Amino acid sequence: MKTSVRLWLLILLAVPLLISVSCSKIKELAAVDVAMTLPRQHFTYSGTLLKSGETILYTDSIRINLDSILNVYGFSSGIIQNTYFTYLAVTIEQPKDSTFHWLSSMRATVADNRSFDPENEVGTVTNEDPNAKSVVVKLNNVNIRPYLTKPSFFLRVYGVLNGPLPATIVGMYLEGSIQFRVAPI
Repeated sequence: MKTSVRLWLLILLAVPLLISVSCSKIKELAAVDVAMTLPRQHFTYSGTLLKSGETILYTDSIRINLDSILNVYGFSSGIIQNTYFTYLAVTIEQPKDSTFHWLSSMRATVADNRSFDPENEVGTVTNEDPNAKSVVVKLNNVNIRPYLTKPSFFLRVYGVLNGPLPATIVGMYLEGSIQFRVAPI
């Protein structure tokens, strides 16, 4: 008899505690941090008559396949929360022997539309090695979640040139990774 009284007392004490835990706390506990390598984006840049100032090297949309990610973690539906770049770099592919001797600096921005109005800078790099085939962007730890729509965002890379290109057309690729939090709805 004493055991069942204690059990009922324990249940009566536990129920208010369970009720006091909000649904948002439960959802937060179920949320998952996801690291994702973005697909390599190949692009070309051809010479310009620009003598000084900034020019656009790359612009495109980046899509995150939320349905696949939700499926991997067993969520029937969910939302993407805080999202940050963890890596972003540009590498020259063609001409094979070329370097970034022609690039003074570079910056990357994100937006939720093709016109990049408004845009937010996610990182910059000053090219200190003219013999480098890759430049890695120093990231600003900007939450890009507000720019994720449908779920995609637009990424643009600007460059400031300091000399002539090594060829009429320079082939490059962009590599990156992001980290975001997925929470069930």
